Amino acid sequence: MIKPPFEPNILLLLAACGLVLGLSAPGFGQWYLAWFGLVPLLLAATSSKGLWQALLRGFSFGLSYNLTYLNWFLNLQPLDWLNFNGWQGWLLAGTAWAFVATIQGVIVAVFAAVISKLPLTGSIIPTRLENSWRLPALITVPVVWVLITFFLGNAHDLLGVPWSMLEYSQYKQLPLIQIASIIGGVGLGCLIALSNTTIASYIATSSEKFKGSSLKAKDKRTAIIHIVALAAILLGTIAYGFQRLSAANAEETLTVSVLQGNINIEMERTKHRYSLDELLIRYARMLEQCPQGLIVWTENALPAYLIDQVGAVADLAGFAKRHQCDMVIGAMYHDHDHTPFNSAYGITSSGELVNEVYSKRYLVPFGEYTPASVRNLPEWILRLTNTPAGGGFGSGKTAVALPLACGQVAPLICFETLSPELCASSVRKGGQLLVNISDLAWFHRSMIGEQMIAFSVFRAVENRRSFVFGANTGPSAIIDQNGRIKELSGQEKDLVLTGKVTLSTELTPFTHWFIF
Repeated sequence: MIKPPFEPNILLLLAACGLVLGLSAPGFGQWYLAWFGLVPLLLAATSSKGLWQALLRGFSFGLSYNLTYLNWFLNLQPLDWLNFNGWQGWLLAGTAWAFVATIQGVIVAVFAAVISKLPLTGSIIPTRLENSWRLPALITVPVVWVLITFFLGNAHDLLGVPWSMLEYSQYKQLPLIQIASIIGGVGLGCLIALSNTTIASYIATSSEKFKGSSLKAKDKRTAIIHIVALAAILLGTIAYGFQRLSAANAEETLTVSVLQGNINIEMERTKHRYSLDELLIRYARMLEQCPQGLIVWTENALPAYLIDQVGAVADLAGFAKRHQCDMVIGAMYHDHDHTPFNSAYGITSSGELVNEVYSKRYLVPFGEYTPASVRNLPEWILRLTNTPAGGGFGSGKTAVALPLACGQVAPLICFETLSPELCASSVRKGGQLLVNISDLAWFHRSMIGEQMIAFSVFRAVENRRSFVFGANTGPSAIIDQNGRIKELSGQEKDLVLTGKVTLSTELTPFTHWFIF
């Protein structure tokens, strides 16, 4: 067996570069790093002398990048609500952090290995060199990056979670991200990868240190032309964004209120947890602050099978009718086989419980279901799952647009805001407004909330839909169809966040074509 070459200095340098790129993540705010932070990985991978070397280099970079990006896993601690003491809580939180970052790091390693073996050259068209054809690196590398990071990241059977995509770093750069309504966030990610590849190609062409890189252009003049072309593409993208932002938008006609109950994890899952009646009393006080319009309750705000709670439904329906409010409520649902689902219900302003219930389609491994591969592990591990003995939730099968008096409201639940395909399918189903209900209490006060708002901004722009993000412990946000965050709440505060949104019916090019 060929031993993989171990290069401690290079691997440490790549790990440091991965950490720096991780600072582009929402929460750190260094968004500009994404446009060149991938360059060290590209140069290292395309200069590798073999497959193992490329894999190790890619893994070192990818692991460090994802450890930085996913640092909020450490905020799972304290875990005393699961009867783990301090050091056990830190151990489990650290293990979860390292486990997910390792899986994502492997995905980056696969990317590095693939581009190291592809016959590339630093051009935009296929080129014949030394009696063989070479692929144009400026097209191939960005496409391979998107295909591997997005599709492997979305492979649930492999426990992939497409969390640390480069495009999310740009969520505050509104002129730049307007193009997502045509090419999606994945298209912007491809553009970011193109920027990195173009810069790496220039460096490989100009420096003798990287003379073995397959990113080298024909000559330095060609590499400069590529940079000028990249600048033109970016300027065109930004110009389109400014034009789109300056265009007249439909009037914001619907008032939306988010009930941010701030029910922390101890209130949810310890022996001191609130009863359904106590929760209803707590939320009743908040309801009185809500103006007429749509009221959004967060994920599992009422941790009960709402279809079985006749009295609670009657009280809520009565309030909705008296105050002429529609409601989207996070609660549990079960089918005829008594399979539990994490769901969202609708109550109309006429006091009717909507027949159709939305059930979460994208379940979180270990949090909402236990993967088959680990169901025989010890009980103390299974206790970390959402239901006793790792039973888990059932997975919803279809998109739903709740027919409320205010319009067609398409609910999504928690991590589903990560998924462009689920959001697009909800809009194609008729959703005029996207609403994501979440419960981030597990992660206490951390940057996970800002990252999920970043995802929501992209989903809003991709589909040109106003987007309401309601999180139990915050932050919650109301986002317009251009990705502007119109209203934003803090974390760990019980409050009512109110703002106005637009109901839209037009389908964007992205909504039409994105079916993956």
